[in-house]
Amino acid sequence: MLLETLPAVQSLTPEDKWRLIEELWRDLARQVENAEPDLNIVELLEKRFSDYLANPTQAREMDDLLRRLGERKREWK
Repeated sequence: MLLETLPAVQSLTPEDKWRLIEELWRDLARQVENAEPDLNIVELLEKRFSDYLANPTQAREMDDLLRRLGERKREWK
């Protein structure tokens, strides 16, 4: 775990840990906001959307997907 490599963080008070979390979150948000999109993900999304447009009857509803994911999660345990 990363926290184990940062002993100074482990010794912070809960209030200081919350401040650190807030600062890290703001810093991460800035980095993500300025980052270029992952071209592999963009390509995958474009392919899936193209597949959907070619055959929309193959699409699944969100409720069905979430149910199936829940079933698989139980299988993994």
